[in-house]
Amino acid sequence: MSGKPNANINKKKTRLYNSRTIKTQIHDSSFENKEKLNVANFLQARKFEIKSFELSQLNSKNASSTRVFQSLPRSLRRRAASHNVKRIPKRLRLRARREMSTNGGPVKKLPKGRHIYKLLASRRLLKVAGKLKAERAVLPDMKAFQAKLNLRAQYKLLSKQLKEVYESGHDRAKLNNSVGARDITGLNQLADRPMGNIKYRKRQKEFVWTPTHIWHAKRFKMMKLHGYQIPYTPTQKCFKSMNRQYKAKAVAFDTSYYCSLILNIDQEELFDEVLRRLTNKSSVSKKIKQGEKSYNDWIYIDSKQLCKGFIYANLETNSILVRVFPSVYTRLFTALQTKLEDFPTCSIHDCRFSLGSIELSGPMALSSLSKVFHFSEKLPPAILDIWGSLANIKDSGLVPIGTTFTFHIQDPRVWKRPSKFPYSLKESKSIYDIIISLSSSSSPQMISPKVIEDLFTPEGRYTSYKDQLTLKEIGRFYGNLNKQPSDISHSQIPILVSKTASQTWTVITPWYWVLPVWSRLVHVRDVKPGGIQQVYQFNFENGLASFPQDYPWLYDGWVSNDVVEQANKLKDGRLPRSQVTIEAAEGKVSTVFRAHSCDWHSLRNLHHLVKYSGLSDEKLFSRTAQFAEFLEDLERKLKTGHDVIQVARSLYKEVADPKDPVVEIYDSKNVQHVAFFNNDPTSRCENVATIVQTKIPVIQISLTLVNDGTISNNARIYINEHNSMKNHTLPSDFNMIGFVTTGGMNLNRGKCTGIATIVASKQHLDEKKIYIRNVGTTKLYLAEYKVIS
Repeated sequence: MSGKPNANINKKKTRLYNSRTIKTQIHDSSFENKEKLNVANFLQARKFEIKSFELSQLNSKNASSTRVFQSLPRSLRRRAASHNVKRIPKRLRLRARREMSTNGGPVKKLPKGRHIYKLLASRRLLKVAGKLKAERAVLPDMKAFQAKLNLRAQYKLLSKQLKEVYESGHDRAKLNNSVGARDITGLNQLADRPMGNIKYRKRQKEFVWTPTHIWHAKRFKMMKLHGYQIPYTPTQKCFKSMNRQYKAKAVAFDTSYYCSLILNIDQEELFDEVLRRLTNKSSVSKKIKQGEKSYNDWIYIDSKQLCKGFIYANLETNSILVRVFPSVYTRLFTALQTKLEDFPTCSIHDCRFSLGSIELSGPMALSSLSKVFHFSEKLPPAILDIWGSLANIKDSGLVPIGTTFTFHIQDPRVWKRPSKFPYSLKESKSIYDIIISLSSSSSPQMISPKVIEDLFTPEGRYTSYKDQLTLKEIGRFYGNLNKQPSDISHSQIPILVSKTASQTWTVITPWYWVLPVWSRLVHVRDVKPGGIQQVYQFNFENGLASFPQDYPWLYDGWVSNDVVEQANKLKDGRLPRSQVTIEAAEGKVSTVFRAHSCDWHSLRNLHHLVKYSGLSDEKLFSRTAQFAEFLEDLERKLKTGHDVIQVARSLYKEVADPKDPVVEIYDSKNVQHVAFFNNDPTSRCENVATIVQTKIPVIQISLTLVNDGTISNNARIYINEHNSMKNHTLPSDFNMIGFVTTGGMNLNRGKCTGIATIVASKQHLDEKKIYIRNVGTTKLYLAEYKVIS
């Protein structure tokens, strides 16, 4: 069938052809003298070509863009933009609607039957919940409402309460706000989970949403972890851009999943004792005790490491705030609760769902914070000078760690855009003088007891929610150009700002004030939001370990290693038969160590067996296999290295306690550790049976490849002991001394680095060269290392 060619197809081909054409101008006077180039004439002559090149780039970019959402910059791209107009910027939506109407997409199907009945029932339920919220009524008991109730039962429950609200009239208890904000604190017990919005109740049964969950869910990959929905990483590729952002500007994290508890201790001796036990120190600094500085280091339970955390103590208000990673929180809470049982005047508050936090990392962190903070009361001149000076510097890394401020601020949403803090540094004062004064013993008082009381007490937090503005009220305020912020802003939000690391500041605020602060903070030009993956990235690039995966001697690190092993096994099992699994590839190199994780069991068994056997290097590294011989107690004789390997393999499944780590951090005060470190004969096990009950001391290191190469997680670390590797193409299992817990490309160093853990031995530390082998490969990479103290 013949006919005219489609005009649209020809038009598209022409546009594509033109986009690939760059016009040039060859004949000009600047080429007349070939030995000498006239720069001015040359640039003037090339002006036409440069413009043509720029135009060609634009044409090439737009040549294949037939829809409006295809021309958006990376930061505005959304997966649903092709079919959902709301995912496109407002000024382009009209054009997007026209394109969708002519696109000839599928006809939208309307709900029918049971589906439409469920939708109508859900609508009725939400209407009743909305009326309850408008009446400022307290929602039903959390446990009763989180039971397995169908829609009709839920509707009856809410309707009954709404009826009681109308009948009680003015005598009933009301919330002090229309948003539904309230304080959820457990007094001397763990608090109940917040129910959240009725519409999304089922999704929060097991995993609590952070205050900014809806905001993050649209832009981030989320991860269910430790009872929370945690922002994992942005949906867009951001590995390199986040590195640049961290070095030059600031990255913000919603860390409300970090759990907080508050101790109220009215006895000074007990107050001091609890602080000393938590920090495992003989004495605590006076500045930390009085609340002038915060503590940011290891937290202990019964002299055992728990995790790195944040402690803020204030002797004047008799309160201690402890903030830790969620996986260790229950153990810490139970231990402190038991400690305070004998003191009836003391109390412990579970503030997991009443205190939230935001972290900012980068040189512009404090400057960015100052653009959204609008103080509700006039600051004293001394604090104003310090805050204003620090807010104007472009590198907050100069400020000493532990520096803490407390403020009352107004609702930041009242100001439509971030604004620079209105302060100019006095000529008589230098920023270095202010930083020196912060480090001195006579630093100015920057803590307000009133703010601490409002932040650390349930009554103070609940009072801060009074008349909290709804989005509709803020929208009406924006629409009235004659109104000023002072006409609508009446909130007093207690805020605690503290420096917790070299480039990191932490903001602690009541739970329902996290989202208002966050919504304005992400509008600051120097701020980009990040997830927990970016926290790990920044720690790794700075040569710091991340909790829990880089701490295999702790319970949480041990569990994390098991989870990684199960995930890798599952991934391996899904491979088609045509592909070689990691386990099969690793089996060609090592017959002892498992491929899917850091196999600390086998490493412990092998090192103790080598010491127990007392074999010479020649017998140990011999590849010849002999017939096995057994003693009277059926214990195999260790005559060669082959015997040692076979016994090590047989001991793998003999585990005393699967949840108890078989490694422990090296302690120079421990006599057994020192004997093992110096290879003392007294550190040998009595027999093979005692090996599975003995832990092995380890040391944490950071390593860097000397030449080109790659490092992956779970990589093996070898040492060339007695030049035993020179005659072998593959390393021996007896040369192995540890594992890489985190490895990859370090953009700060421009090469691959890693965080690793090795067996504590003087012989190992004296050897300056170590070798790295990735799982399933045979190539070795030379690396240098240093011990992480």
